[in-house]
Amino acid sequence: MERSFPETMSSLCLTPEQLLLQLKYRYDVEIDHSRRPALRKIMEKDDTAAKTLVLCVCGVVSRGHSPNRPSRNDTKTPQGANAKVEPPFAVVWLTDGWYAIKALLDEALTAMLHKGRLAVGGKLIMCGAQLVGSQEACSPLEAPESLMLKICANSSRLARWDAKLGFHRDPRPFLLPVSCLYSNGGPVGCVDIIILRSYPIQWMERKPDGGVVFRSVRAEEKEARRYSSHQQKAMEILFAKIQTEFEKEQKGNDKPQRRRRTTNRQDIASLQDGEELYDAVGDDPAYLEAQLSEQQSETLQTYRRSLMEKKQSELQDRYRRALEAENSDGSCPKREVTPVWRLCIADSTAQPGSVYQLNLWRPPSDLQSLLKEGCRYKVYNLTTSDGKKRNGVENVQLTGTKKTQFQDLQASQEWLLARFQPRASSNFVNLQNPEFQPLCGEVDLTGYIISVIDGLGSSPAFYLADGELNFVKVRCFSSFAQSGLEDVVKLRVLLALSNLQLRGQSSSPTPVVFAGDLTIFSTNPKEVHLQESLSQLRNLLQQNFFLNAEEKLSHLLKSDGLSSITSPALHPRTPAATNQRQDTKTSLISQQPIRSLGSFTPVSRNQPAVTASTEKDPKSLKRRRALDYLSRIPSPPTLSHLGPGTSLCVKKTFNPPRRSGTPSTLKTVQTPARKTVVSPMEDEWVNDEELAMIDTQTLRVG
Repeated sequence: MERSFPETMSSLCLTPEQLLLQLKYRYDVEIDHSRRPALRKIMEKDDTAAKTLVLCVCGVVSRGHSPNRPSRNDTKTPQGANAKVEPPFAVVWLTDGWYAIKALLDEALTAMLHKGRLAVGGKLIMCGAQLVGSQEACSPLEAPESLMLKICANSSRLARWDAKLGFHRDPRPFLLPVSCLYSNGGPVGCVDIIILRSYPIQWMERKPDGGVVFRSVRAEEKEARRYSSHQQKAMEILFAKIQTEFEKEQKGNDKPQRRRRTTNRQDIASLQDGEELYDAVGDDPAYLEAQLSEQQSETLQTYRRSLMEKKQSELQDRYRRALEAENSDGSCPKREVTPVWRLCIADSTAQPGSVYQLNLWRPPSDLQSLLKEGCRYKVYNLTTSDGKKRNGVENVQLTGTKKTQFQDLQASQEWLLARFQPRASSNFVNLQNPEFQPLCGEVDLTGYIISVIDGLGSSPAFYLADGELNFVKVRCFSSFAQSGLEDVVKLRVLLALSNLQLRGQSSSPTPVVFAGDLTIFSTNPKEVHLQESLSQLRNLLQQNFFLNAEEKLSHLLKSDGLSSITSPALHPRTPAATNQRQDTKTSLISQQPIRSLGSFTPVSRNQPAVTASTEKDPKSLKRRRALDYLSRIPSPPTLSHLGPGTSLCVKKTFNPPRRSGTPSTLKTVQTPARKTVVSPMEDEWVNDEELAMIDTQTLRVG
């Protein structure tokens, strides 16, 4: 009291008479009435330090490192035996009014001590403190130097000056707003939250090099199949190697056995041991097994089975040792995969607007069925860490532990309407509205895939269209192969997407959303609002819907100056491309030997006037490209004028040729032939009698 109020209480409490009265009071309470104070119970291990306590700061042992100045480790320290290294965190004395104990502060409380917010004479209310330094019970007056309380900023707050010291009347953790938590402040006693969005389970794999990879359920199943196949092949190769070595050793150890001469039936009948029978049979089992009795045959088969089992057991033992040695070498390490469930939450005690992320590692099935969107819970025993920045502000991230507990709380409908928005399939037009602010900055969409951009790349994208031919561009952060979406994202597929990120307004003609790790791709969703939206799109599907959508998207992208679409439907044959192909064809034709190219075909060279409605008509586009193509085809060469109907040669009397012994005696008939006629071969000549019977008058032309 004198230190807190020196002006009014000075020299009134710390007097010899008051000290004697306090000592007498403590003796009566502790000895006569057997009532121990809080710190004595904690030090004697009769009570826990995790209960809610109110203690007073009565001294400072060390102030630790200031956050604004470098630590002693970064500067030169004096050498010598008396040089002491200052601990990184502050250590103070705390008292319950009866006894005192040292307390180790964390980084956030150390910063508060340096700023003067935590001073001597102030009171702290804390929960979840830990007693460290000694595992044995001891008296407060005999406590070792290492014994101290470890307290954290997220579980400690400044108490009123008149708060009663010792255990608080309510031992449960006290409620704290999420906005006042520190990312480096340690465990959190209790928070009151409302779940805004529940995301699908993810799988975190820790790589041997220390890296971490998060995968969705679909991607994890694909990776598990790939790893299982790779491991199976490696095990098969290792087993074949061990088996080959084992068989070589068995062949080397087997000595050539001499088959016993058991031609006498009495010698064969005297063999009863399995090993003797096996040695006697040797390399000729068919000859001797016919002479064995039924009991001898059974004994021989039993011994053979025992040998095979022994060899198989030894082979399996070698394979197991080789597999363990290979796993220890790290050639085929095991996968360290842990499931994590992410929730988007808000503080129920604060105004709507701020959202936070809650991670639950290895969530049990009963917890997944308990936590629902739009419900209010009180959560105990959480930890904090640095979260992602939202709108330039870095938010704290909450993580569950093994001691985390959830308590369901009731909430009125009016209270929920002010803080929670149920999921709904967003309209494509609203995405361009600056006043549209979805909850958690995420939307759910349904539509037909019209085009895919860079489908095999590391950052693919695709366009969705709704029933009114409105478009949305979806940009992915990972490849389709890595996310396991090769069989899902296909052209003209009706797709439902959840948890798409809307990051402000886009300058492109179509709104842009981003698909992250928490985005769900589905053609048959379980959510009711997505099923209803898909049903409406199926009912609105009209004839030539995809052709009209592709044509409209092509015009939108042309107006925006984009031409990187990989969809073949959005790459029409433009006149420039047609001209290039026709010029190539013309150059090839010109290289051929043609007598005369002549003039071009007089097709209409003047392009018809194209209106806005005609431009959008596919038939008009096709007709214009055909006319453009015909205008670039050269005309064929001109034909020669045909002569009169009857030839003079035909009117002459035909004289049949005569065969002669010498070529000089042949009579040649001179006819005015216009082209050279190749004479037939000797075997192809016609007899004179057949030529004489030909009626040449019937050969008239006309």
